[in-house]
Amino acid sequence: MRRAFHCCAVVLLLACYATAFLRVPVSHALSQDEEIRISRQFRREARLRFKFIEDPEVELYVDRIGRRILEAVGNTRYPYRFFVIEDSSMNAFAVPGGSIFLHSGLIQRAETSDELASVVAHEIVHVNARHFATLSSGTDAAMLIGMLVFLAPVMGPAALAGPAVAMTRQLEFSRQMEEQADNLGVGYLARAGYDPEAAVAFMKRNHRERILNPVGRPSYLLTHPLTQKRIANLTASIRALGLTRPRFRGADDIERVKLLIELRKEPEAVVERLRKAHERDPEAAEPAYSLGIAHAAVGRWVRAREMLERAARLKSTASSLDRDLGRAYLYTEAFAKAHAAFERTLAREPDDPVTHLYRGRLLERESRFRQAARSYLRVRQLAPFWPEAARRLGYAYRKLNQPGKAHYYLAQSYLLRDETRKAIDSLERAAQQYAEDSPRRQVIKDEIAAIRAGG
Repeated sequence: MRRAFHCCAVVLLLACYATAFLRVPVSHALSQDEEIRISRQFRREARLRFKFIEDPEVELYVDRIGRRILEAVGNTRYPYRFFVIEDSSMNAFAVPGGSIFLHSGLIQRAETSDELASVVAHEIVHVNARHFATLSSGTDAAMLIGMLVFLAPVMGPAALAGPAVAMTRQLEFSRQMEEQADNLGVGYLARAGYDPEAAVAFMKRNHRERILNPVGRPSYLLTHPLTQKRIANLTASIRALGLTRPRFRGADDIERVKLLIELRKEPEAVVERLRKAHERDPEAAEPAYSLGIAHAAVGRWVRAREMLERAARLKSTASSLDRDLGRAYLYTEAFAKAHAAFERTLAREPDDPVTHLYRGRLLERESRFRQAARSYLRVRQLAPFWPEAARRLGYAYRKLNQPGKAHYYLAQSYLLRDETRKAIDSLERAAQQYAEDSPRRQVIKDEIAAIRAGG
């Protein structure tokens, strides 16, 4: 009885939420501007309910996958944003307007970046093709879709019964929508340099697991049901389009990202496991390297430095070794060595935003705030949707006694975190630093007006 009451309450909450929180009537089709506003409002609420992963490498890894696919797509309708929610369930979902969320459990289940990219590409198609707006005949279901997918992971599998299951069924995209998302998605994958066959491999593995464990059906499969026919159609589509695996492949960072996610959950257990692996094979470079990453994740910088230096002596082939060494040198105050390590990394990867961020932190520690600001501006160019670079810029300009720029960039970081009130407050403080007739003040005032108009 209590469970049935809970499910009914969820349904009522969704209805109230769609009309009150989103302030969009359910009697008309959504415009693109309304979808974007819903996306932004949804993110604000999501930050109150979910724990977002704010590790620079995890965030930028997912964002890089999404941006790479969007570049292949070309003409997109929305300002896309990509987020990772710290949740062990295998789930991913998008809301109208371009916000795409991946659960950390989904990343852990993917075996390659190509598999993860196949999920991202599929969600991008659903958003860009406006499938949400046409999902339910006679009603504007887009708002309810986002809210139910939003609440389903919180409720847990046991709560998905009765009315909740009925509403979840409404979230299932039509066969035509799924086929379009599959077919366009693998095309985007191939154009972005990912392996289109990875989409099939990921589907097949999850389909097998669903058959073996029909009770524990992942949340992702509730809204994207898999069938043998869908898998066969996707395979045939790849062949008909002549899509092939890319000939040249770079290093795949997914195992490193999965380790960083795992370290957030059970850091000491992971460190102990990696320590034992290193002791079993002390002359192997990669176990030493992984243990160094683990020590860094829990703040044991001296031990991290020792293990990373050992990995370097053992000729580790890890592409991020110098960057990790630079960070370890930064936090053990070996600043000259940190500079040398970051310079080696940037010589190979001049457009790596994480290295530029860490280099900025190093310059801050040396009180070279002007140079630090230049590093953070470079990060802003490379990863414009990442709030951390704007936040660090704000602090650097504060140290440089430039309060107008300090408040302005802090406002940008708040905007990227969907903290609109804080953003407006910081922009108003920034405007006060300029003369009444200053063009800069007018630009800031116009930005404030645009934010308020956007809701």
